[in-house]
Amino acid sequence: MKVKLFKSKNIYLLFLLPLLLAMQCGEDDEYSGFETSYYIENNASITLLYITDFDQIIKIEPQTIQLIGSSLNSETNPIPPTQSLLLSDIKLYKDERGSFILVYEQDPLNDDDWQFSEPTENRFDYKLVITDELLN
Repeated sequence: MKVKLFKSKNIYLLFLLPLLLAMQCGEDDEYSGFETSYYIENNASITLLYITDFDQIIKIEPQTIQLIGSSLNSETNPIPPTQSLLLSDIKLYKDERGSFILVYEQDPLNDDDWQFSEPTENRFDYKLVITDELLN
């Protein structure tokens, strides 16, 4: 009786294994995709501050490029800044004696102000280049 019971359990496990594996693979697909990254390149002569929607302050030193976010897409298309759920606007500040002074604003976002590139296959970058001429 024990041998028969053991064999029937193995048969059930044999049939359940492919189902369990298929369900596991489906969850991975939800988090896979093609990445679009958003950068700010500070070509201005001052340090810029970007405040995220989560009130995190990102310091962007002069002559540097800073990643401000990235999005995943299940299709092989980039997500322009205007369609990204990460960005609603861009406001850049300078720190003047402990006070944040708005020096650049892009509200609403304008895709034409961002430089697009595809550094590797199916990886997309949008870069906003800030110069002294663009600052208030």
